[in-house]
Amino acid sequence: MDDVVLLPSSKHQKLSKDVTYGEGMDVISSLSDNVLHHILSFLSTADSIRTSILSRRWQYLWTSISDINLDDISWSKDIDKIKDQCPMCHRFSDFVDRVLLLHDASDIRRLHLNILDPVNSSRLNSWISAAIRHNVQELNLGLAVRTRFLLPCCLFTCESLLVLKLFMQCVLKPPSFIYLLSLKTLVFDNLTFFDDESTQHLFSNCPVLQELALINCGWKNIKTLTISVPTLKRLTIEDDRSLWADALSCVVKVHAPNLIYLKFTSTLKGHFHLCGISSLVNASIDLPHQNLSQQHISRAIGVLTGICNVKSLTVSADTLLVCLLLVFYNIASISDAEDIVGHLPTFPNMTGLELNEEFRSDLTGGLINLLEKSPKLEFLDFAQGFDSDYIHDHEVCLMLERVPSCCCFKRFSLSCFEGKPAEMHFLKLLLKNATVLEKMSLYCEPILSEDSEKEEEVNNQLRGFPRSESCVIELL
Repeated sequence: MDDVVLLPSSKHQKLSKDVTYGEGMDVISSLSDNVLHHILSFLSTADSIRTSILSRRWQYLWTSISDINLDDISWSKDIDKIKDQCPMCHRFSDFVDRVLLLHDASDIRRLHLNILDPVNSSRLNSWISAAIRHNVQELNLGLAVRTRFLLPCCLFTCESLLVLKLFMQCVLKPPSFIYLLSLKTLVFDNLTFFDDESTQHLFSNCPVLQELALINCGWKNIKTLTISVPTLKRLTIEDDRSLWADALSCVVKVHAPNLIYLKFTSTLKGHFHLCGISSLVNASIDLPHQNLSQQHISRAIGVLTGICNVKSLTVSADTLLVCLLLVFYNIASISDAEDIVGHLPTFPNMTGLELNEEFRSDLTGGLINLLEKSPKLEFLDFAQGFDSDYIHDHEVCLMLERVPSCCCFKRFSLSCFEGKPAEMHFLKLLLKNATVLEKMSLYCEPILSEDSEKEEEVNNQLRGFPRSESCVIELL
């Protein structure tokens, strides 16, 4: 700890034993323990421990810190300094042992461990048990554990635990008795589930769970995943695109009547059922695909049908292509494509639509089709702008001519705007056909905003396009 606040002393002031460097009084050390602990809360755990060398007053203050955040990357950078203060710590795991062993009787609010080197399972369990003995509220573990092991039973009955986040490539086999009375947030990243029964048993014994995230998990042991949690408000299920071999291939059934947020990324090797989800406010859907099989498209439509009551929807380019471009593209492998498209759901409550990837020419038809299914849409957002190879051809123009039949959105936002001819052609048709548009917000790239002459030219051109009388165009 290099920075200590010192104030000059008067000539007649008697220096106390706590006087530090130079002729001054150590004002910080005279503060109460509560204030000093608050100061330590703004430091990293390693820096908090380093304060022990300042004076006797500081020697054991760090043993009461409530937030412990340790990672072996920082350890490797500061290993020499840490070894000076902890001669017994030859490895990072030794350092973690000492930090948890020396912690006083006060509670640990948050324990975050991120360790890239392999960890012995018995040692890991001792760390978890120590945190639980200190009434830990948030446990975040990112560990290199690649063997099957049993987490301590006390983890699954911890009454103080509010947040549990596990990132580790291993099989999760929970004990038979589970009751996480206070758990509100549960995140599993890269874990492989043991079987249907134990997984469902885990979720159903979290009576106040509000947020669940399953990210790049292994599903090979699961046939049906049932998530029945009445209190659940936020659900994230993500399959990384590179994990084709172990992608989500089981049947997923979600019963969550109070769900307000859903993020779903999947190659749809299995069915995804949302049962009675009427309270959904925000959803983000990404359906990457290798081929447009009839089975894949049918499952995709099932996903969209399950979220049809959503108010704000974010979609990827793949989602538009998989579910919506069938109206305009002849896919020979799907004999009843028209019948499938006819069953695309209407989104009666949706007021906001965002595309979270660059807009491409081949997405135009899919976009228009989605607009036609959104009678109350008020806001359309191209959050990543246009693709650099976007071509505004005759076919695109014909598709955009269909906008009047469906378009009721009042605000349009475009990011990464450069004023390219293709962008201008698109905006011209949009302004012409979106008859109730009130505001168009264009967020300019530096290549445009830093060229005042070019920006003025684009601005004048935009204002010359036919549009509704109430429409305001903003260059931001």
